[in-house]
Amino acid sequence: MTWTAGYNNSVAYTTGYYHEQSPTFLNACLAMQRVSPPSLEKFTYCELGFGQGLTSLILAATHPNGNFYACDFNPLHVLGATSIRDEARLSNLTLLENSFGDLAEGKVELPLFDYITLHGIISWISDETRAQIMRFLTRYLKPGGVVQVSYNAMVGCAQVLPLQRLLMLGAGEGGDAWKKASELARKMVNLEALHFKRNPDSLGRVEGFGNLDERYLVHEYLHEKWTPFYFADIAREMAEAKLSFAGSARFAHMSPVAWLADEQRQMLEAVTDPIEAEELRDYFANRGFRSDIFVRGKAPLSDLRLREQAGHIHLWGNSAVPYKTAVTLEHATLTRSDAFHKPLFDLLHGAEMTLAQVFDAPEFAGLTPDAILKLLRVSIAVGETMVRYGAVQPRETADRLNAVLLARAEQGEASGALASPRLGGGAGISALDGMMLAALHTKADPVKALARDIDELVARVSRSLVATGLRLQVGGAEVPPEETTMRLRHIFEDSGKKLIAHSIELGFLNAQKTSAR
Repeated sequence: MTWTAGYNNSVAYTTGYYHEQSPTFLNACLAMQRVSPPSLEKFTYCELGFGQGLTSLILAATHPNGNFYACDFNPLHVLGATSIRDEARLSNLTLLENSFGDLAEGKVELPLFDYITLHGIISWISDETRAQIMRFLTRYLKPGGVVQVSYNAMVGCAQVLPLQRLLMLGAGEGGDAWKKASELARKMVNLEALHFKRNPDSLGRVEGFGNLDERYLVHEYLHEKWTPFYFADIAREMAEAKLSFAGSARFAHMSPVAWLADEQRQMLEAVTDPIEAEELRDYFANRGFRSDIFVRGKAPLSDLRLREQAGHIHLWGNSAVPYKTAVTLEHATLTRSDAFHKPLFDLLHGAEMTLAQVFDAPEFAGLTPDAILKLLRVSIAVGETMVRYGAVQPRETADRLNAVLLARAEQGEASGALASPRLGGGAGISALDGMMLAALHTKADPVKALARDIDELVARVSRSLVATGLRLQVGGAEVPPEETTMRLRHIFEDSGKKLIAHSIELGFLNAQKTSAR
């Protein structure tokens, strides 16, 4: 076994931010599933396998009261994240280049942690390395501490196992591994291999290869070890580390879920083992990916304790998402009753509120706390409602990190997310919006700059497009180079104020800096 332990280390991982790893988000998830969360007054946090490091960078910037550690054994990943950390002066983030074995054996001096998170890692490593992670959790997680783990899951990945095997066969040895792998898969599809005829999910993945970043595809499929897990098997391993399942980090999957048919719900309500019931839900949803929360010492919240926690949970409406009676979740479409869902939407689009205030709102008189939580889970799952646990932290470190990320976006290093103090984490941003915001970010008054400095703003974004090698697209059609300047001017004129307002809402821009108040 090489130092990569079955993990494909041939290319750097894609840059991505995963809000399910945020301490403020995890605390909200726990409290809204009636499990007591840790205190955020002062805490320690560790991310295992941080990839390009964007998640840990953003979390450290938006939680200056936390002490963050992040580990990845790819030196290229550590080098890149260290450069951004140092430029943004994030003194509360320690980056480590160590194996999970080194950490589990105590070869690095570490504190005990309140939070340990892993995104995707356990699906791509050997059994031995996964056992090292479990020993690390046993050794370093505090009583009451939280583990968030996301992974490829059965039963939804059942069709993908033979596809991954086929891709590994095609990759072979030497360079151009993904090119060779994908060509073999496409050839098998074109030759009408019965596997793809009878397994539409597998076929759909092959047909979608061209729409995805090749680096992502390499890290998703081309591993010596590639294992989707049944939930009960992961829960069993976590139990050996004295960890109990506390619920999902995805609001669409929190129990009781809203998407089950009546007969399905009745069947699951008769299952007394919560682990078995959770795995059966995976069959109903055909889930291929899970994001689970485990805790060391699961303390349920009584009605009284829930109301105490509700004062720390802040909710507000997402202005970018309109109300719809019929909404789509990851695997289901719901037709909602407007009797309570629409009043909730209107209430939260009026002002930011705590969950305690929502509980006491006259619109929901007569509803139990659990009934209100069920309404909120759907609203959060479809993006109508935003959530944060705790007060907004000082924004200085988030501003410094965003300045670094925006400056790099202009040089062709788009991150895809920025630090949002209001969310207590990050929020996604498109490549073009990032370039536009980078140009606006340096202005004392961005709104006035839209009229006064429009030529300068357009010129900066034009240079950024050249640096990134991207071509401007409008309505799905590529804009000819000679029309780029004109189109960018129109985009600034039509959408500039909306971008500024959205950036202020999320905290990318300081409202005190601009006249757009």
